[in-house]
Amino acid sequence: MALSFKTSYMKRILFSLILFLGLSSCSSRLIMKQSEIEKFKLTESILSQVQLFNSHYLVLTRYEKGTEDQLATKGKVNLSYGQEVDQVLIKDLTKGKIIKFMDGNRIAVAFEPDESKYLIFGPNEGGDIYFLQALSWENSRGKIQYGDKIYYTNPDVSKCSVFYKLKKEYRQNKNVRTAKGNKV
Repeated sequence: MALSFKTSYMKRILFSLILFLGLSSCSSRLIMKQSEIEKFKLTESILSQVQLFNSHYLVLTRYEKGTEDQLATKGKVNLSYGQEVDQVLIKDLTKGKIIKFMDGNRIAVAFEPDESKYLIFGPNEGGDIYFLQALSWENSRGKIQYGDKIYYTNPDVSKCSVFYKLKKEYRQNKNVRTAKGNKV
């Protein structure tokens, strides 16, 4: 009976400890918004040290005309032609970092080590959320500059945003002292 009581008591203590730790320090994902940047007073120096993540699977595609070859073999003309396709895949939740702050509250985010290859995120006109920015949008595909080349996004990524993790921690400074009494 005593052993059962101790086991039950230990389980309750362990559960309480886990619950306390879980509630005292919470981490959540926040979509990058201009209002949150202002609310938390996030400076460029702080933001440049924050790990960002993208919200959508992105496929950047560039088409280039291939070479044409003409050969005459066995009495026939063989014509070989086509195009070259260059694609960059950026899976959702890929880690990125801010490499440049731009006008209009826009940021350049690199998802690979070559920092000349970045995507631009910023609030749309009158908006607050940082969405993927493009040179133009046509048939729900964005035309963007990535590095020194022009690419086209996969359809329906105009709502691709970046988010970061926010860890909230409650702290309380407490000073406790015991009165020693006062003699006459």
